[in-house]
Amino acid sequence: MSPLNPPLSKDDLNNACWQNVVNSSERKDCFFYESAFREKYQEAKKAGNLRDQEVFAILAAVTSDAIEPESTEEFSADILKYLTDEQLDFLAEIAPEISDPELQARVADILWVAKKDYRMTQLAIPAYLESAKILESPDQRTYFLDRQNQLTNCFIRIERALQLACEINCQNNKQLVLNRIEEVLDHFQGKDLLGLSTSLMELLQKNRLGDPAKYATLSEKAANLAETHFEWLRARELWHIKAKWEKDSTKKVAASMSAAETYVKEAKSALEGTPRAAHLLIDAVKAFRNIEDSDDKARAEEVHKLLLQYQKKIPKVMMTIFQEVDISEFVVKGKNFQEALFSLARLVTPTDISQLRQQVQQQARDSVLSDLFSTDMVNEMGKFVDRQPGSILSSNPKEAEAATHSEMCRQAIDDYKLKAQADIEPARYKINLEYNVELNDILAIVSHRPFVPPGREYLYAKGLYAGLTGDFLTSTHILIPQIENSVRDIMSQRGIITSGLDDRGIQNEHNLNSTLYRSEITSIFDKNTLFDLKCLLVERADSNLRNRMAHGLINDGGFMSGVMVYTWWLTLRLCCLFILIHQQ
Repeated sequence: MSPLNPPLSKDDLNNACWQNVVNSSERKDCFFYESAFREKYQEAKKAGNLRDQEVFAILAAVTSDAIEPESTEEFSADILKYLTDEQLDFLAEIAPEISDPELQARVADILWVAKKDYRMTQLAIPAYLESAKILESPDQRTYFLDRQNQLTNCFIRIERALQLACEINCQNNKQLVLNRIEEVLDHFQGKDLLGLSTSLMELLQKNRLGDPAKYATLSEKAANLAETHFEWLRARELWHIKAKWEKDSTKKVAASMSAAETYVKEAKSALEGTPRAAHLLIDAVKAFRNIEDSDDKARAEEVHKLLLQYQKKIPKVMMTIFQEVDISEFVVKGKNFQEALFSLARLVTPTDISQLRQQVQQQARDSVLSDLFSTDMVNEMGKFVDRQPGSILSSNPKEAEAATHSEMCRQAIDDYKLKAQADIEPARYKINLEYNVELNDILAIVSHRPFVPPGREYLYAKGLYAGLTGDFLTSTHILIPQIENSVRDIMSQRGIITSGLDDRGIQNEHNLNSTLYRSEITSIFDKNTLFDLKCLLVERADSNLRNRMAHGLINDGGFMSGVMVYTWWLTLRLCCLFILIHQQ
């Protein structure tokens, strides 16, 4: 856009009625502002209003993407590439006049990075704290995950405020941030199960701030509360935080023992006789053994004996695999964790559909009974959910193809279970024995992967971590919706429309029941991977996981199936190895 004459001023900002955009936003968050500013930009462009057009272009630029304190310099540098010196001067003029703390904090922060203007930090720090306060306030209209995201964003703004205060080494500003953190911790008193108090205490410890005695007591209270709600991971984090607060070595060891004990409690709450429970006890033994300054190894030995008892209850066939199959050694031998995980992603391959088709058709020709009986699919309640459509040997090509495809899917499901049991599970088990894996280890691997859209890294990491530790109930619930979103995201990047438009102008997003059957999808996935995705997630003849899970049709035991293991592995493969097929 050509420079305006005269240049933009704060009067142009007021004339553009930007405040209406912010007031009408469902959340006071730049993520929500950005799309609204872009809409206003398009409206101004159509109306030929050049001054409003440039105002909203600038506001859309500064609110694009989410802020991360660790990468703020790089993040701001990306924005600054699109802003001229004249536009930065405009932002500097309007920054003190912006009444919305979220927007003011973002503008002032960008100007601090661009010009190192000390005055901008004096705007940004209190604005970030005020924005965090607004995000912290509960909104009864939000769902659980929305509320969790709100509190995460609240923490990010407090963290950035503290980071700015430390950058300029201003004690007054540090104290301002510390006061706000203490207000939040005093308000919740450890009763927030969504983790804001946990994150804030870790932030205090990282910066060597806060009253150790006060927060040791608070973290213990919060840990006990998390345990009563069976929030074992949160409880572990809080016990470790308490251990760091404690100055007395005896109390420090006791807190670490309590953290290790959560593995045992979680194992006892898991389904008895499952690998998941055994994995947790293995983690418990390692945790007890690794406690510093502790000479008491008796508890580790007790839990080791309990582990052996639990392992006897694991189905015999599973134990035989764990003990006799040494393919898992190939996965970990001489490798670090990331290399081992990539080896697991390559350990087996998606279904060879050409070979499977030949196999199904040959079996039909060899079996004299294949045309005498139909194959019906029945769910857990005994209801018919699908029926094989006709005969594989039919003279009608459409009927023969439909029947062949149905049987291919049925046999593929059996193959998934076999691969899960014979290859994936032993390797996964071995990785857990060899490495002390944490969520952040997975997060580092899934970041900046083509299959993982920006802003979805934590969800993928959480789902993959759950599956790696044997919690396939959690992994399935997290990963399947993310696969659906990733498919849409990749298609959108390639210019493919992924939403509808009805007579009322409503644009509903397409789901996997349609996106996986679009002709363009073959330019994204190879035919074998695409077959597995369809077979696992949406084919009625088989697992149909996407739809069964969405409608609550899978019981507790269903999430221990080899199909869930294979779905987790396929997601891991897509995250680690996925390469887009770029058309020239």
